[in-house]
Amino acid sequence: MGKYVVTNGQNIYDVALHVYGSIEGIVDLLMNNTGLSLSDDLQTGDELIYTDDFIINADVVAYNSLHGIVPSNGERLVYPKYFTLPLTVTFRLLPTLTSAGFTASGSGKIEIDWGDNSPVETITLSRSAFTYTHIFDNEIADTRVIRWYSDASFVLADWSNLQASSIRLLRPFRVEEFVLRDRAIPIDFFCLTEGMYEADLHSLTASDLSPLISCRDLMRLNLTDAKLKSSVVDDYLLQLVAVYGLRRNCEVILSVRPGGEYREPERDENGRYRVRYGMEAIWVIVHEPAWNEGGAWRFVIENELYTAEQ
Repeated sequence: MGKYVVTNGQNIYDVALHVYGSIEGIVDLLMNNTGLSLSDDLQTGDELIYTDDFIINADVVAYNSLHGIVPSNGERLVYPKYFTLPLTVTFRLLPTLTSAGFTASGSGKIEIDWGDNSPVETITLSRSAFTYTHIFDNEIADTRVIRWYSDASFVLADWSNLQASSIRLLRPFRVEEFVLRDRAIPIDFFCLTEGMYEADLHSLTASDLSPLISCRDLMRLNLTDAKLKSSVVDDYLLQLVAVYGLRRNCEVILSVRPGGEYREPERDENGRYRVRYGMEAIWVIVHEPAWNEGGAWRFVIENELYTAEQ
């Protein structure tokens, strides 16, 4: 006799198709597993006995084996899904991921469609940070999409463990502390964040930092070990000087040294700075009295400090 271990999302018909090549194999399963019935919901890890070498359709069995197919249709009783809150953010994930999670605190609710066969998960945030983890109940061939419907205001949003390959905000997203570590991902979604005073982007890989320009409340930006080209950092710093406007002073931590030398840049015929390099932009920022009036800008580059307090 053989022993079959049920995998995620399988029903009795899936098992029969996998073992015998036909759902007619259910008869053999019921005979060998006397406590089993057609109405039973199988659970991942359940063990079923079957008759060795009893195959009804060898071609189907061979095809599934050759292509690595494990039938898994399960009970699809959760659609359609209904939501009471507006769609706020979508995350795209690689189909190979088996789980995802995030850490959050704040106020309000999130209604989550995990992009699988699970029902809508409703989370009510609190002031204490809590980590939420989800194991996907199906396998997919294409990109998995997680959707958040929310009216929440976040104190902390740590999206590192969602392992998203792209993030799209569909409406303004209020968050005070944001964490996204060890990800290679575009950060254009930052344009729709509000109230963010701290961003931890440790080990970020990105080709553009300009969306951070719109984050005028930012007081700490951690780009430690970020995989960035010097030109990308230069572009961000030059834009920061060009459209400074009304914003808070900030501490910026970099492991990539911007281009140029730390010095006062040349001026044009009208007396305005002609900033060409990132290090010159830093000089201008920390030496502009109005920009450091409420608190000093600080740039920590390769553990070396540049600030108006020097």
